[in-house]
Amino acid sequence: MIERFVNKKLRFGRKAKGLVACLIIGVLIVSFLVFLPQQRDSLGHWLNSLASGPKSPGLIESAETVNSTVWRAVATSAWAYFQLGVGVDSKTGLPYAGASEFKGFTDWDLGVYIQAVIDAQKIGLISVNGAWGANERLDNVVRFLETRPLNETTNYPFWFYDGTNGKDYHALSDKATTPVDGADTGRLLVALSNLRNYDDGLFASRINYVVYNRTDYTDLVDGIANASISDNIYAYYIYSGYGSFWPSQVGEVPTEILDNILSKETITANGVILPKVPLTCEPLLCSIFEISNVDSRLSNLMKQVYLAHEAHYNATGQFVAFSEGNSLTKQFIYEWIVAPNGGTWKITNDAQTLYYNIDPIIYSKVAFSFLSLYNTTYSYNLAVHVEKILPTPTEGYLSGIDTTGKIIPSVGSNTNGLILGAALYAIQNER
Repeated sequence: MIERFVNKKLRFGRKAKGLVACLIIGVLIVSFLVFLPQQRDSLGHWLNSLASGPKSPGLIESAETVNSTVWRAVATSAWAYFQLGVGVDSKTGLPYAGASEFKGFTDWDLGVYIQAVIDAQKIGLISVNGAWGANERLDNVVRFLETRPLNETTNYPFWFYDGTNGKDYHALSDKATTPVDGADTGRLLVALSNLRNYDDGLFASRINYVVYNRTDYTDLVDGIANASISDNIYAYYIYSGYGSFWPSQVGEVPTEILDNILSKETITANGVILPKVPLTCEPLLCSIFEISNVDSRLSNLMKQVYLAHEAHYNATGQFVAFSEGNSLTKQFIYEWIVAPNGGTWKITNDAQTLYYNIDPIIYSKVAFSFLSLYNTTYSYNLAVHVEKILPTPTEGYLSGIDTTGKIIPSVGSNTNGLILGAALYAIQNER
């Protein structure tokens, strides 16, 4: 039996006044459910391809040079997930978190979709106007935010919505333990800020109405202001979303969090020096690809995390691409370059209370992101290694493989959204 979802909490310390403020402040780890889509059909396609003969070389391996043409092809494969009837509902225009296996979504997933549409249009995969062009897709999302049902008790959004009708997804929303999901909100705010800058003449006033009026998140800001004591990389990314809408109150909080991270004592991972704080690739990569005017110190930290991966391969001969996501344990896992307990190259459950002794997952989103950022021999070989084993991504890239070569048979918006961001970055920064 395939487990369909798992708790993925984003914890907040409790130093702010009032219940809602308590949800936002302090060390950020978890506060939203994440569906674990297991695409059995995709695995079946892969098995069928084995029966029909050897797989052809992938986009990276078959290219003489990994240039913008190749990256547009990669982006096209990732964008295939967001086609109507695959990862987007053809009637509502709302996204699915896990394709046909799960048609619900959170505000986190909605933020991923907004960013994916912006990136796809910038790459040239869709037009601005016309049927299901960028404007129509984005208008569907903004209209949903303007009119979606809210929790009558809290006046905040429900935890999950049904992509097929835009209504509360009771089966999961009813499991919520907090009035509002601060992490999902922050991720959505990052995307809405980018959308506001993308075409302010069309969406800016409507976005401001959603954020400041219809769903007033202002009560959360006091708690975030006190979160400057945090040294959590997830907090850096998520609070950047709040900072873009309340710059005078919390605009400096992400910088203060980064100051805290870089002031910590250090640890070495295969000889590479890193701050001794929990580190994984997901929030770092999202920050690099999605936040405007990235702090150069964050870019340097990202490079050190990458170099630790390369050094691990040089020491062990084993490819790694650590992040968060689905696994073969039927659990959502976190892979830490530096773990919460201070160790290196560790894997935990969502609550970080259990350490797994399992084969690490090589996440495809990280492999392509490393190639986009650095285009080194290691990143190239890593991407080719993943491509050789994964099936041809006719409906988006699967999550990845483990270090023994077993496929993680799931497809979803987080993987393909991040790969789109990586492709756009590579195209815009082609050497």
